[in-house]
Amino acid sequence: MWKNYLKIGWRVLKKNRLYTILNVLGLTMGISGFLMIMLFIQDEVNYDNFYPESESVFRITSHWGDYSTGSFATAPPPLGPRIQADIPEVEAITRLLKWNDFTIQPGSGQNKEQVFREESVYYAEPNFFIVFDLNVLAGNKEKALSDSKSVVITESLGRKYFGDVSPQEMVGKPIIMGSNNPDLKQISAVVEDIPAQSHFHFDMLVYEPGMNAEIFDMDSWSWSILYTYAKFPKEKQRVVGEKLDHLVATYIIPSLEAGEENSNYNLKVMSVQDIHLNSHLLREHESNAYQSNIYIFSLVAAFVLLLACINFMNLATAKAGLRSMEVGVRKVMGSQKSQLIYQFLTEALILVLISMAISLVIVALSNEPFNQLTGKNLQFNLLTNEMILWMIPALVVILTLLSGFYPAFYLSSFKPLQIIKRQLSVGKNSHNFRNGLVVFQFATSLTLIICTLLVQRQMSFIQNSDPGFDRDQLVIIHNDGEIQNSQRDDFKGHFVSSSNVQSLSFSTGIPMSGSFQMRSFNFPTSDMEHGMNWYEADASYLDTYQFKLLEGRNFGQTSGADQNKVIINEMAAKQLGIADDPIGQLVVKNAGENDEATLEVIGLVEDFNFESFRNEIKPLVIEYMYDYFLRDYISVKIQGGNIEAGVDELNVAWKQFEPRVPMNYSFLDEDFGRVYQSEMKMANLLQVLTGISILIACLGLFGLTAYTTELRNKEIGIRKVFGATMSEIFLLLSASYFKLILISILIAVPLALVFMQRWLEDFAYKTGIEIWVFVLASLACFGLALATIFFQTYKSIRANPVNILKSE
Repeated sequence: MWKNYLKIGWRVLKKNRLYTILNVLGLTMGISGFLMIMLFIQDEVNYDNFYPESESVFRITSHWGDYSTGSFATAPPPLGPRIQADIPEVEAITRLLKWNDFTIQPGSGQNKEQVFREESVYYAEPNFFIVFDLNVLAGNKEKALSDSKSVVITESLGRKYFGDVSPQEMVGKPIIMGSNNPDLKQISAVVEDIPAQSHFHFDMLVYEPGMNAEIFDMDSWSWSILYTYAKFPKEKQRVVGEKLDHLVATYIIPSLEAGEENSNYNLKVMSVQDIHLNSHLLREHESNAYQSNIYIFSLVAAFVLLLACINFMNLATAKAGLRSMEVGVRKVMGSQKSQLIYQFLTEALILVLISMAISLVIVALSNEPFNQLTGKNLQFNLLTNEMILWMIPALVVILTLLSGFYPAFYLSSFKPLQIIKRQLSVGKNSHNFRNGLVVFQFATSLTLIICTLLVQRQMSFIQNSDPGFDRDQLVIIHNDGEIQNSQRDDFKGHFVSSSNVQSLSFSTGIPMSGSFQMRSFNFPTSDMEHGMNWYEADASYLDTYQFKLLEGRNFGQTSGADQNKVIINEMAAKQLGIADDPIGQLVVKNAGENDEATLEVIGLVEDFNFESFRNEIKPLVIEYMYDYFLRDYISVKIQGGNIEAGVDELNVAWKQFEPRVPMNYSFLDEDFGRVYQSEMKMANLLQVLTGISILIACLGLFGLTAYTTELRNKEIGIRKVFGATMSEIFLLLSASYFKLILISILIAVPLALVFMQRWLEDFAYKTGIEIWVFVLASLACFGLALATIFFQTYKSIRANPVNILKSE
């Protein structure tokens, strides 16, 4: 029986080639778009699921004030031991420190004469592998970080140092760390490379007792510096959270100076599996994505698939008049209604199977371009991806029923007597149903067009808006003590007469770094403290970034002349209550701490976005950089378009001060772009999905117009005989569709407005939602519909009425 259904279904589809091609094209585009988006979503939601018991690993973060003052992905040093002592539900605690870059030279192997600069190196505690049960390829996991001479590396780093050797051969090999005071260490373990789906990546782990004594064992609750992870059963998360609140009240608040921000200090617990989509704090390891984008893509992908199904239903019911005689004859010959339903569902199944097969080929061939679009490394493995394996049969069943169920019941319900007597009326209800589906298609497509345009406008606004400083032609050198405090003036002197380097500045912070330090500030006569972003910079800093100085003066060029002087932004002046008269005011930094200092305000700069456009501008204090000896940044403004020549000149000067260590640098505009990579991915994917939805909607309208025009061919011929012009006939055929497009516009515009207002709420600085965007999108949608209808009806309008009516 089923063999007969398949045979007849295949013959019907071969006979109606236009109908088959339109449905296959629509379903193929819908399935292809859906599968690619599902691969993207699968990658996003599976972050940090790659190691055993990852659901039991949590990160503890610290939050000051009203959460706009300072929310950090890090926590204070004493927190780890205190949790271990006071919260028995926690099985293990481990802490990480990202302090600086490392200069490393292999002690043996093919690259033993080469010096490498590594950024992804963390100080770790010996119990790291108790919390993070990573796959250790060689070495003893329990003892890997047990002494100061041992380091753990990833497999890829080992191959970079020693060539194509096995992980077992890497264990025991020596490496030399540091440039000024080299330290000989030994590789104790090799771990599998951290997958891309991780909220942080490392190439090397180092255990250093000296750093533990200096940082890890500090008794300061005010410095959030360590990444702190806890392992405990997921069902204990609420209990651990409540005990952390008690710990804050018992130990942290009493140790902090009284103040509004300090009294609102909080510790939060978040599963590592949730970090990638839900955590956007200061000092994040890496830039994260947004959970809201996953909801948006899931919804849009489902709608794109639904649009393809709607095409099928629309075309099938539109063809009802052409297939009515077939149904009548079958019923007269004894076919039951259920048999007809199975027959029509079989036709739908054949179309879905063909479309699915083509879609799988398209997705496989589009893998590389799609990865370039999304910035990912997705792999379409048909036989190994469990999601794809269960999704394919599920999609086949769902699409067959969704697209074929209504047409099957509708066509099988025709009465044979009415059909044979030619008394069959397609019915008003069916006509209204088809119209409703057309409205749904174009409303969905227009909503996507509007949303895509507005997302692109916001991205353009971010890329082109003035953040309050000049980020173009800026090279950022990551200086880890290679150019030391006493060498700064000499290094700058190399570029006094340079035609490539315009200005050069040393600082401990730069815009968009996301790793600003916090300090508390108050007046000498007041105990009211204000938590503010803080870093140090030299006298060239304002000129290099071209910040606008509103009042006062810049730091002096004479070394040390402006020690204990600060420049603040407008927001800091407002929060301190000195906006009207900031110059000359004295403020106390970190009262009661080891680095307490009384500082004089000598300058006021215009507020600038040193964080993301998603955040309001925060208070910032820039202190004169005098005796700073840890990691800092060298910001270099390159003249004109001489980027390559400028970088070459910087390299030459760098090698004179540190010939062994390669210069590690980046471009500020690229760093700026990485902050918004999640939004850029969203914009790119929306463009693709919008294009697919428009094509599907136009295909459906094309097919619908084709069949309705065919049914009205004789009417067209008669009207032409009686003198109707081409434009009159076109308006007659298209008027009903234009009404549907107008209804679609009236539905889509408010929907898109609501969606985009919600999305833009996450940005403190955003573009306006202007009416021309809606007008442009509506005109584009209307124009596409007009072109589709005209393309299909033109042949019928131009046809000779004699040829149409000669059979009558």
